[in-house]
Amino acid sequence: MKIYLHLALVALLTAAGPQGDPPADEPTVVSARPGGSRQTRTAVDDLLGWRVGIASTAFRDLTFFEAASNADLLGLAFIEGFSSQQVSPEIPKKLDYHLSPTEVAAIKERLGELNLRMVAYHVDAIGDEEAGRQLFELAKSLEVETIVASSDSASLSTLDELANELDINVALEIGDQTSDHSDPEQLVAALERRSERIGVSLDVDRWRQQGIEPLEALSLIETRLMALELRDRSARGTNGRDMPQDNGAAIGELLLAISRRHPPEAPRWLPECGNCASPRAAVTPLFIGLNTAGAADTFLELSGAVERFEALVRPATGYRVNEISRKMPITPTDRVPPEDRRKIAAALPREAAVKPKKARKLLVIDLCPSGGFYHENIAHTNLALELMAKSTGAYEPVFDNDLDNLKYPTITQFDAVFLNSVVGQVFSDPDVLDGLLRFVREGGGVAGLHGTTYASMNLPEFGEMMGAQDGPHRVEPATLRIESPSHPLNAGFAGRETFEYTDEYYRFLADGPYSREKLRVLLSLDVGRTDMRGERPLYLRPDNDYGLSWIKGYGKGRVFNCALGHTTTMFMTRPLAEHVLAGIQFVLGDLEADTTPSAKLAGRR
Repeated sequence: MKIYLHLALVALLTAAGPQGDPPADEPTVVSARPGGSRQTRTAVDDLLGWRVGIASTAFRDLTFFEAASNADLLGLAFIEGFSSQQVSPEIPKKLDYHLSPTEVAAIKERLGELNLRMVAYHVDAIGDEEAGRQLFELAKSLEVETIVASSDSASLSTLDELANELDINVALEIGDQTSDHSDPEQLVAALERRSERIGVSLDVDRWRQQGIEPLEALSLIETRLMALELRDRSARGTNGRDMPQDNGAAIGELLLAISRRHPPEAPRWLPECGNCASPRAAVTPLFIGLNTAGAADTFLELSGAVERFEALVRPATGYRVNEISRKMPITPTDRVPPEDRRKIAAALPREAAVKPKKARKLLVIDLCPSGGFYHENIAHTNLALELMAKSTGAYEPVFDNDLDNLKYPTITQFDAVFLNSVVGQVFSDPDVLDGLLRFVREGGGVAGLHGTTYASMNLPEFGEMMGAQDGPHRVEPATLRIESPSHPLNAGFAGRETFEYTDEYYRFLADGPYSREKLRVLLSLDVGRTDMRGERPLYLRPDNDYGLSWIKGYGKGRVFNCALGHTTTMFMTRPLAEHVLAGIQFVLGDLEADTTPSAKLAGRR
């Protein structure tokens, strides 16, 4: 059995990067996994409450610790432990309640090192009340959310009492053909008088063996579904055989159906806290365990299963994001304090950079679905866009978060789209992203401000269009270099070559889409005049290139992205306000500007 130690070494070295050592009081984390929003497999947790992991026994010859390391290498943040599995070579005992406190502490330490959570715990049998209590107490100490067990393994009343006492859910599996709970209807009927802590585990493979289509049974168990085990089969009944998830049962349809049965309510705003988390829609937790069909190379098979899951789950995530977009109103400008409003009004340009060729419509979106960081400056930007439209006549702003507007051909009613610090899984629906990409490619325009490059970081095609995706950042004073001072988008700087400003500066990753081979960079960090290390180490690019604002061509269309805008002073600063207005007029198609990539300028300024 392969454990892929060479992959682990490469991943760990990559993850460490030039960030410096963690503070002495923080635990050592050796996880090789990218951040949660960078992958669909982990992003669905914040968006839907779905904890996607693997069954630790998928690696049949490995210990729990070894399986956990592989789960991390697969980019997963969750794992389902099994009571029948040995913990590790150093702890040659089963993962059950016979473990000592010291051994339990060692398990928690290892999970902490991997930044991995054992949210589900599978037991073969719960046993009598005393054994059940010990089992639940072990699960509680390991921060398990859901115990998965046979519906015949213990008294339901005892399970219900323990589940409520210790705040742990129990997901019951249907029994075999001789069981009293051999089908979903029997099992759900037995749970009618039980609390919401007792639910059902839907094992796609096992249910199909018994001739039950999970999609058909879903309507019966919808309020009780707590765990979903994905391991597909080619056909119903015992004649079926294990198959990859892109064959057999329609997993994508099942995931979409589960998402549809829990539509989001209107997102709730968190208490006022300046730059803070976005309004959130409540989620319904669900553990989704990926398992194997018994291939010789378990890691390779699971890698494929994870990749297929990411493709299959997009309709489910797209449905939820679209529903949130219809219920999340645009950020109101009355959130801008009166003094800030006065300063913005005083600093904004009164005239357009150029006269519009025709009446223009600019769609403004500030959507941050659940899990997306919400920027205080969104309200300030909406106010600035509104006031600039009135004073200059350069465009008519249409403020609307409904993502149906980005689907083709609806999007063609607009001349350009302005993404106001959208963050999170905004473009989960393929029709939404495809509509925006096609619109720009066929001659439309898109502008992004600040956090926009943090939208849908799991979808590289969006980052390729915008010109960047992901990067360490912090608020700090810096000197900006005005590249090509004579460029029409830089006219507001009046020929200056540098500009002092404090903002949150992204340092886009060297292995990401940011490249001067593709972008006409207009503003960048002047590394000779800026303390690039500051009070603590931060990511340093090997080429010392930190572009912050640029334009580019995309097919027949135009892209403007400005990574500034975290602080509320952007539109109180006239040169920056004029820079953004010029960028808007560029993407609208009115301001002609050279998009020759910076790397091809050959010394031109």
